[in-house]
Amino acid sequence: MQNFSKFKIGVVGLWHLGEIYSACLSELGHDVIGFGADEETVNNLNKGVPPLKEPDLEDILKKNIGLGRLNYSSDFKKIRDCDIVWLAFDTPVDKNDEIDLCPIYDFFKNYSEYFRGGALIIISSQIPVGTCDIISRLIKKMRPNLEFDVAYLPENLQLGMAVKSFLKPDRIVVGASNKETKEKIKNIFSLLKTNFLFMSAASAEMSKHALNAFLATSLSFIYDIADLSQEAGADITDVSKALRADKRIGAGAYLDAGIGFSGGTLARDLKIIANKGLELNIETPVISAVFQKNYSRPGKAISYLQKYLGQLKDKKVSIYGLTYKPGTSTLRRSLSIEIINKLKGAGVDISACDPEALQDEVRKLGIKFSKDHYICAKGSQAAIFITNWPEFKNIDLGRLKAQMSEPFIFFDTRNFFQDKEKEIRGLGFFYIGIGRAIF
Repeated sequence: MQNFSKFKIGVVGLWHLGEIYSACLSELGHDVIGFGADEETVNNLNKGVPPLKEPDLEDILKKNIGLGRLNYSSDFKKIRDCDIVWLAFDTPVDKNDEIDLCPIYDFFKNYSEYFRGGALIIISSQIPVGTCDIISRLIKKMRPNLEFDVAYLPENLQLGMAVKSFLKPDRIVVGASNKETKEKIKNIFSLLKTNFLFMSAASAEMSKHALNAFLATSLSFIYDIADLSQEAGADITDVSKALRADKRIGAGAYLDAGIGFSGGTLARDLKIIANKGLELNIETPVISAVFQKNYSRPGKAISYLQKYLGQLKDKKVSIYGLTYKPGTSTLRRSLSIEIINKLKGAGVDISACDPEALQDEVRKLGIKFSKDHYICAKGSQAAIFITNWPEFKNIDLGRLKAQMSEPFIFFDTRNFFQDKEKEIRGLGFFYIGIGRAIF
């Protein structure tokens, strides 16, 4: 195991990426300051309250704040006290999946004057290939006499299990060329048992794009197979099991059929690759096809409802699960929101239920909301389960049906209730799964 060296680390950006990196780097024994411009967020974090919920995060925050290893500040001048400046902005993505790098470039323009000599700048924000080189040139322009190095460590956090993703990584990809920088990075993570993959910054940037594009392509592939399975009398859940049992594919493969992927993470990297292809005059037809498949996929949910409810205007539907994934509280770029907007456009009366959704975000949706599963279902002709919250498996299905109206549609958009299908049907629900010959 690498010998431990304690560093003074400044983590910049205090949304999902920054809250996890600041907390977990302090958990590894380093002295960490988290920097953010929003005073309310800073104050809450100093009390151990993160902007987004994640399992185990509050405990780690409170523990390390109590030990004096972690604090948060809006005073960016304190960056001068840091050996390492770690950029952890969650790079903004618009509704077209285009990223906005202005906050990142603005940070270096405004605050590189506070970088100490010999500082290591680590970037984990989501950036297009070639951005580290641009940032290095920008810092040199702002501080021509400064000794520094820039490294890229692509984040690989999974919403709902981000702390585990950080503290138990499969591997750590490092984009760095300087030998001293590589040793520093190994020291930062010396308490973790993992493998390091060292490469150029550009290769590390591209590896992040390629990973997410591969996952998105896997999902788009299984959507096609699911549609074929449904019409051919097959069950996609069995097909996926067979694929995962092949060691060339593996148990963790993204092969869960559904009504689309969301959150912006996968689509962001697809768009970056497509844009880079246009810039370099290289065709990327596979990426284009994945985009098309995913953008059309949520429409399947509407088609199913129209098939079994007919005209949707004034129908009542209950949505179960609003957050992007279970284990988190954000609704940002959630698939549920896409479905809700389509249903609202069709004149549907919507109610929703979620155990952790941020109430400020829920209010913006303009729909009825309850954390009570049964109140949410009252009068609904269809219950649509979108986010796989474990709590939903404990719903009293008979009580749920008693609150609903005919035709009692139970729409399982992720085949989450596959093991309860017989029970659901036996209670008189009209059960709909994805990619399963059950109609």
